[in-house]
Amino acid sequence: MSSPTVPDLHRRIAALRERGPVELAGKVVTVMSGKGGVGKTLIAMELAYLFDAVLVDLDWDGGRASRALGFQHTKYQRIPLLDALDSGRTPTPKKMTRRPDLVPGHPDFGARQPAPAYLAEQLSRWAVDLKRPLVTDTHPGGSDSTFGALGAADVVVHPIALATRELDALEETLAELEQYPIILIPNEVPTYVPGPELERLAQLAEKHQVTVGPFISEYDAYRRRKLRTVVTAASDFGKRPAQMAAQLVDVAEGVLTYAAA
Repeated sequence: MSSPTVPDLHRRIAALRERGPVELAGKVVTVMSGKGGVGKTLIAMELAYLFDAVLVDLDWDGGRASRALGFQHTKYQRIPLLDALDSGRTPTPKKMTRRPDLVPGHPDFGARQPAPAYLAEQLSRWAVDLKRPLVTDTHPGGSDSTFGALGAADVVVHPIALATRELDALEETLAELEQYPIILIPNEVPTYVPGPELERLAQLAEKHQVTVGPFISEYDAYRRRKLRTVVTAASDFGKRPAQMAAQLVDVAEGVLTYAAA
């Protein structure tokens, strides 16, 4: 894989951040997966930054986007997500450097999830009130909040690993969610692409009439990354980070085209 030039990457990123608030204004992009560990939160954070969107963190486990972005809920007395849902008011996103604007998640959200229909209504209204796209990161699997985010979604982004158990989970998820506009993103794809798994993914996509978008390769170094920022917000890129950033931009461009249609 050839390395993209840094100026070209910055040009594409800037173009996405200009297009996103215009073409996706008032829309909701929901990132979900039927199984954890497939890169859902990574993709949600990067899409939110690339679309200059508000990231609404609906996860409550330790791997949630808010924690990955450096937000420490213990430093605050109030819980913006729950305050907004309890009051019916639109939250004010927290602004952070080299990260998307954020409505942070909280460990208490798991036990205090609203009914799906109410959450869907609120998320749709927040997007309209803020005049910006929303990207929602959900808890893995089925929960009231995940179904609420699905109910609000103009597009559902579903990362998928090309592995047997992950494809088993995807098969059940697609059967359950046939009414939703889903784009599948193969993630952590190894250098040697497994042919049988690719064939099975293609069969599932055809059977359930869903789109398969650009893929993201396997980047072992990302799992050891210490920075609390998003990859595509970097001011400069080494060879491997540039390749990863370029693939994330590919994914964002594909999702934007799909969602804006």
